[in-house]
This record gives sequence, C-alpha cells and structure tokens, in this order.
Amino acid sequence: MRKYLVVLVIGVFFLPINAISSIYYSAGINYLLPTDKFKDKNKNSVGLKLEVMNKNYCRLWYGLRIDHFNLKKNNQVSYYKKETLISPVVKYSPFVRDCFDNKLLPYIEGQINLSSISGTDNLSKLGLGGGLGLGIAYNFKLFKKCWMIELEGLFYAPNSIERANQRENLQSINVGLKLSMGL
Repeated sequence: MRKYLVVLVIGVFFLPINAISSIYYSAGINYLLPTDKFKDKNKNSVGLKLEVMNKNYCRLWYGLRIDHFNLKKNNQVSYYKKETLISPVVKYSPFVRDCFDNKLLPYIEGQINLSSISGTDNLSKLGLGGGLGLGIAYNFKLFKKCWMIELEGLFYAPNSIERANQRENLQSINVGLKLSMGL
C-alpha cells in the first residue's frame, strides 16, 4: 500500500508540468488546535507549510502540500513531539464564475495525508488520513507576477485511515495563512 501512496504523491507533484505558467509556490504558517483525545496530550502549536499548486483552471486547483509542527506537550507523561504531513490537495471554488485579479475566491478543500507523527509511545510514526476544510483566497498582481493570499480552516485526521494499532486517531483543527506567487 505504501508503494501506491508514493506513486500517487509523485504523480500529483509532476502533473502541473504541462501548465508551467499557472504553478503557484506558497509558504505560510499554521495554527494547530488539537481536538478530542489529542488535546489531552498536546497544546495548541504553530507550524509551517509549503505548497505547490496548479491553478490552470479558474475554479479547480490541485497540487502537493507539506505541513510540519513541533508539538507542545500538555503536562502529560505520554505526548506527541512532531507531526509532518505530505498531502495531495484539491481545491474547488464553486461560488465564482471568473477568477480575475483583485477578487475574493471562497473554496472547498480536500486532501489525503501521509503522516509521520513521533511521540513518547514509541509506536510506528506512519499514518494515513485526510482533511477537509474551507478557505478564502484573494488574488492580485505585484511586480508583474500573480500573487494570492489565502486563509483556510481544515479539520485534520492525519492517521484516521491507517495507524499503529495502539495509537489513537489524532484529530485537530488547523487554521492557516499563506502567500503564493505564480510563475
């Protein structure tokens, strides 16, 4: 199964090659709010994200995203230390007809996560899960380049599909802000 995931991630990364003018490179920050049993072990944390997206289509975007968090413990003996996610992402903006400059674009986002979560439990770090959320983007031109600023909120369950038998499903809400530049 892991071989298929690697092929999927590599395939999504190289799909945008045919539309090089619509590739956006993004960097931003995330604020992770643990929910359910995860909040008993870890506090809210700040993380980083990088993203490569093909925005060739006005209302449908797809690409690859990497998130990383150094998790803060919540005064527990057992807690989680780091979380890194690699995610193929699809975003769809059903509420707009055109995507010209200086426009707000609300969207729906879905992703599948391949995760590495280290903890004091010494169980397997690998997990497979997903995330769903909403966002809003604002596109503009600056220095003869296309730019986009995005604010998004996601419900994450990075190990909900596959994880170590004794590890619980780590769920969180992730709020992020990022800046993208189109090449």
